[in-house]
Amino acid sequence: MAVPTQNNAPRTDQRRRVRKVTRVVRDVDAWSVAKVGLVFHAAMYVVVLLTGVLLWNVGSATGTIDNVEQFMESFGWDSFNFKGAELFRSMAVLGIFAILGGTGLWVLGAIVFNLITELVGGVRVTVLEEEVVARPVEADGSHG
Repeated sequence: MAVPTQNNAPRTDQRRRVRKVTRVVRDVDAWSVAKVGLVFHAAMYVVVLLTGVLLWNVGSATGTIDNVEQFMESFGWDSFNFKGAELFRSMAVLGIFAILGGTGLWVLGAIVFNLITELVGGVRVTVLEEEVVARPVEADGSHG
């Protein structure tokens, strides 16, 4: 039973016990790395494309794009123009290749990690495990 303390908060006589446990990570599933990598890179693709569109609109509205075009023409080009639609399409296609390439690099990293841990025996990780304490439910008189 809980004993009230000076600040009227119930005190339990049982304390959580924590024990220190060492675990060894020896294998990372390449398929799970591929799934997480694909979702991560796809999310980054959407964020980067949306950010690019927003920055382009701000730059266009403030005249920054026109200023950059004029600056480039000052170096001797007859005309220098950014074409927003072409830039967006190019970035969209490049982004798809970046998704596949980034995910591939993550999977390659997982495979190399697995090969190295075969040689050295794994990576030791120390974890603190807390014991879960079940708390009794007190009846408050209401039955919903």
